[in-house]
Parts: sequence; C-alpha cells; structure tokens
Amino acid sequence: MRAINGKSIFERTLALLSGFGRRGKRFFGTQRLQPQLICLVCAAMVVAVASLWGTGLQAGTRVLLPLSPSFALLWTLGMACAVAAAWQAKYHRLAALMLMGGAGLCTCITFVWFSAPDLALTQLTVEVVTTVLFLLGLRWLPMRVTANQNAPVSHRTAARRARDLAIAAAAGTGMALLAYMLMSRPFPEGISTFFLERALPEGGGKNVVNVMLVDFRGFDTFGEIVVLGIVALTVYALLRRFRPAPETMQMPPQQRSLPPERASDLLNPRHARDTAVGYLMVPAVLVRLLLPLATMVAVYLFLRGHNAPGGGFVAGLVMSVALLLQYIVSGTQWVEAHLYLRPRYWMGLGMLCALATGLGSLAFGYPFMTTHTAHLHLPLLGDIHIASALFFDIGVFTLVVGAAILILTALAHQSVRGHRQPGQSKEGAA
Repeated sequence: MRAINGKSIFERTLALLSGFGRRGKRFFGTQRLQPQLICLVCAAMVVAVASLWGTGLQAGTRVLLPLSPSFALLWTLGMACAVAAAWQAKYHRLAALMLMGGAGLCTCITFVWFSAPDLALTQLTVEVVTTVLFLLGLRWLPMRVTANQNAPVSHRTAARRARDLAIAAAAGTGMALLAYMLMSRPFPEGISTFFLERALPEGGGKNVVNVMLVDFRGFDTFGEIVVLGIVALTVYALLRRFRPAPETMQMPPQQRSLPPERASDLLNPRHARDTAVGYLMVPAVLVRLLLPLATMVAVYLFLRGHNAPGGGFVAGLVMSVALLLQYIVSGTQWVEAHLYLRPRYWMGLGMLCALATGLGSLAFGYPFMTTHTAHLHLPLLGDIHIASALFFDIGVFTLVVGAAILILTALAHQSVRGHRQPGQSKEGAA
C-alpha cells in the first residue's frame, strides 16, 4: 500500500476516524446540559424538515378569527417577559424568576380567554409551586464571579452565542409556523363529542375535563401519579447525599450589615428555632393565618371538581403551597415541631386509595378502574350522587400533597444540615 510521509493511507484514515470518534464521544457523552439540548433541538428540526421536504407547508382554508387588540397586547407582554427573563438570567436571577412568573401568568389568562378554567387553575398553581422551587434552589447556587465582568468577549464566545440564538430562533419560528398551519385547517371529526355526551350520564359529573381524568382516562391518571411519586422519592434520595457549601450556610450580607439596634434580625436560619422574628414577624403571622384559609379553599376546589373547575390535583397543589409557605417564613425546625407532616405516608396513602378504587371494580366483575355512580337519599340533604371516582380523586389529592412537600422540603432541609468536610463519614455529618 502506498505510503504518505511514512504512513500508509489506511493508517492515516484510521487515525482520522479515531479522532472524529474521540471528538464525537466528548460532544455527545458530555454531562453539560447545553450540548445535549443542542443535539435534541437540532435532531427535532432535522426530522421536521425531512418530513415536510416532499409536501411542503400549505395553509388551510379555515376562516380565521378577527385579531383582538387586548389579546395581542396580552401576548406582547408575555413575550416581553419571556425574552427579558432569558436576558436577566445572566445578570439577576431573582428578576429573571419574576419575569418568568409574568410569562406564566399570561399563559393562565390565555387559558381563561379560551374557556379552559381547569387548565388555568392547574397552570396557576403549578406556576406558584415552580416559583417556590426556584426560590429554594437559588440559595444553593454558587455566587457569581464579577471580577472580569467588563472583560471583552472573545470571538469564540460570540460565535457560540450567535449559534445558540440562531438555533433558538429557527426552532421557535418553526413551531409557530407549524402551529399556524395546523390551526388554519378544518378540524376533523374527533372524539370530543363522545366525552361531552357521556360525561354526565356515565361519569356522573358536569366537568368534562375532570370526568375524563378520573373516569374515562383513569388508568392514565393512575400511571401519572405513580410517576410523580417515583420522581418525588428520587429527588428525596438524591438530596439526602447533598451537602451545601460552607459559604452558603452563612447569613446573607444584607443581614450581616444591619446596625446593632436591629440585632433581632441577625438570625441564621440554620440555628434558629423560629426565624419569624424581627422583619419576618408580620409575614409569619400572615402565613400562619393563611394555612386554615388555604385548607378551606383546597377542600372547596376538591369537592366541586366533578361538576365545576377544580379537582384533586389543583386542590393538592393549593394545600402543599400553604404548607410550604410555613417552611419558607417560619423555618424548618419550627414547622416540624408544630406540624406532624410525613410526606411519604401521604404518598403511600394516596397510592393505596387510588389503587383500591381501581381494584374495587374487579370485586363486582367489571374491568379494572371501572367507575360507578350511586344515588343516595340522605336526611336533610336529599338526593345526592356519589361517584366512585371521588375516592380515586382523594388518592390523587393525597399523593400530590405528599410529593410536592417531599420534593420542596428536601431542599428546605439543607438549611439545617451540616457541611461535610473532605474525608468525613456520613455518620459525622448532620
């Protein structure tokens, strides 16, 4: 075989392929999130373009609704919040979180605008829980390095940012274009009429969305709450091994710089039995008064969910937010000294309740998760109907409360745990 510079063509080809393989392994096998997201987004765009290569994109003949100025203003505000959140994420994390909440609020209003109150309630409560999750997690992120903040940006960094902007713009434009083409076509006959006609006579409820979730699609919902429980246990297990850095356990610099006459505010939450003193006294009183009120709202949303917007999932999130506010303001030690909360027991009880509801139909010779509605005549109350899906919804409510509390209090517990020094055993750490 002919040699080039002392190496054969085969050896040079093999070395070239090996180099490509090593670079590909470093790129695809990285633990960094950014390259993984680039691969996923680019692969999705390639598949979408390949599927439309032969047919192209054509708008439908459906008559479009007139543009509402109010709706256009709403989405302009939402897009401005989303772009500003992405921009502020580099400079001010708390501002970015507040702007993300603004974009989420615009989404909730959009659901109400299109007559989807159940989705709006769910989205609103999920936004609140997600905001609390971010607030708890921001404390443990490393501090920003501001020494080289005014340093010039290198050409490589500028090219990488331009590449990411181009990929994001292409993916967003493509999704908007596909959504427009789809919504401009006439909708084919679907199964929506089936649920609308049978929700009340066969499911025993007027809220079609809730009847679908706990009756017609109860098996899917059961699988979803199982996944939620597994995720909560996984997060709890992972955070059991986490130890915060020593500098994150100190009081914030805003508190350390307070004058001596405000010594009651100089409290380290790691050592305080009750952090609700000083400037936190008023919020502590408010959140403690909020707990019974939020419990009443959660019960109201749960009981009306089969005939009006609500349900076990939304009620569980409302209840969990009320409990989590106690952790945020009053501190972990105070809450656990006054409230007997065992999230894992809540999750187990909810799973057993949902499973027992599904197995109950087998005892009467019906398929798994078949529901039944009983009409009872009670003194003073008169005729009422009780669907077996009510007990399934109780399981959903209980598991959601337990999973949300388990995930977020696992983060809250880090404020009372000791930092593990190098070489220190697990038993020696708090």
